[in-house]
Amino acid sequence: MTASTPALAAPRLFYGWIILAACFLTTMMASGTMMAFGVFINPLAEDMGWSHSSLSATYAISSIVSGLSILGVGSLMHVYSLRMLFMIGVIVHGIGIYMTSTSTTIGAFYLWYGFIAALGRSVFFIITTTLVTRWFDKRRGMAMGLTMSGNGVGPFIFSPVVTWVIIRWDWQTAFVALGIVMTAVLTFAALLMRNHPHEMGLQPYGASDTPAAPPPPAAVNATAARVSNSVGSLWGTVLRNQGFWTLSFINFFCCVCHSIPLVHTVGFAQAAGLSALASALVLSLMGLSSVVGRIFWGMFADRHGARLTLMMTLFMQGSFMLWLVNTQDPVIFFLYAIAWGFGYGGVGTQYGVVARELYGARLFGPGYSGQNCFAMVGMAVGGFLGGYLFDVSHSYVSAWLLSFGAGFISSLLALDLLTQGERAKAAQAAAAVEPERTVSAVRH
Repeated sequence: MTASTPALAAPRLFYGWIILAACFLTTMMASGTMMAFGVFINPLAEDMGWSHSSLSATYAISSIVSGLSILGVGSLMHVYSLRMLFMIGVIVHGIGIYMTSTSTTIGAFYLWYGFIAALGRSVFFIITTTLVTRWFDKRRGMAMGLTMSGNGVGPFIFSPVVTWVIIRWDWQTAFVALGIVMTAVLTFAALLMRNHPHEMGLQPYGASDTPAAPPPPAAVNATAARVSNSVGSLWGTVLRNQGFWTLSFINFFCCVCHSIPLVHTVGFAQAAGLSALASALVLSLMGLSSVVGRIFWGMFADRHGARLTLMMTLFMQGSFMLWLVNTQDPVIFFLYAIAWGFGYGGVGTQYGVVARELYGARLFGPGYSGQNCFAMVGMAVGGFLGGYLFDVSHSYVSAWLLSFGAGFISSLLALDLLTQGERAKAAQAAAAVEPERTVSAVRH
């Protein structure tokens, strides 16, 4: 380099990593407030006299409301700012969690936790997944794994902390603390978010540096754009996609599978003789192990494909449920937490990546929100049936077997999705070879 050659400026930090940090905080807080519900069940049952079935119904209502709300959010994401939708969700969710502490009847508990808090929570996971797919073209599996690792860190932190607050004070104080902390942290995350890299003059991570062609003149294409991008048109295209239905039913059975242990492992561990704090630590360890799983399986998916990874982790998540049948030994509880969390952690990481493969950028909002609606219904069914089966049989064995069966079905459906992808690749390869054969035949 000559003296007259200017020094190259040091590359600045890619803002996508800041987006990733904001998404991690979001998933950590959202899962912390949602997955910590299991530690509230016994204190609420003892203090308020509510049955396990009625408390499980709260979780079911919450999941259904979230699922239905996600449909609306997915349809609005291409019209309104993600940051605006996100901040509305933060406010509504914070009000719901705080007001849950004032509940004196099961009806009020259903309203504030099952409806209002869930309404706000519905924006968190779909917006974080959308932001990751917008900001990362390459290493998307790793980025999704880092984001979704917040789903494990949240329960790891909040389960024992909330249990300690309940023991030290009461469940009302625990909900107040959750509401305040959640609102503060997610407001900070919202300030870091940006809707799209193009807003900052950037390309997604790993995308070509060649700037995209400018959009065609609005006056010429306004009518065509309105037709092709209308909500009805987008949904019509998604619903005709075979992969959408397969992925949606995978989501349903997967969530039936893992909602049962997420909601009821703490109660089962206490019934088996563990203390309240030790039982919360089992749930906490499940969350910590899932963090390792999310990162590992995210990198694995980058190398071997998200569909194969989804099938493998779904099978692990379901099969490890058999460990809990008639378990009494505390050591087995903690070994189960490590093994199950590792498999469970890889499942949620793949859904956003597979959805982007299936739908592309244009259809991602409605497609991903649609499959998430199925997921939330699965969470409702599993969470409620776990409590109902306990009330009927006074045992969790049937709940664990139901979880295993649902997990096995989801893994078979994921195998079908994998073969769909392989058939599509083979068809594309054949279509690419056919023109070459035609040209060769003409020459000869």
